[in-house]
Amino acid sequence: MTILVYLLVPLLIVLAASLVMWMRNRQPTSLQSGVDDFRREMQALSPEALRSPRPRPDAGPPPDQSLERPPRSPRNSAPSDQSRRAERG
Repeated sequence: MTILVYLLVPLLIVLAASLVMWMRNRQPTSLQSGVDDFRREMQALSPEALRSPRPRPDAGPPPDQSLERPPRSPRNSAPSDQSRRAERG
């Protein structure tokens, strides 16, 4: 009997969680929700929406900021031992 309890308790928990998720994520079916969806689509297709595009969140930095890095200064003007060995062969 205790083995069945260990199987039924997790099954009931999963069933309850999936039922809650289904209830929260289902599409609304009322008449008003259909009217709202249609209004939202028509507003997206309106000429006013085409004239003023929304700024994209991933548009990058403003154009006045430069993306160039300053030139790096050499750390050591003498060639390293490894580069000398590579040149010798």
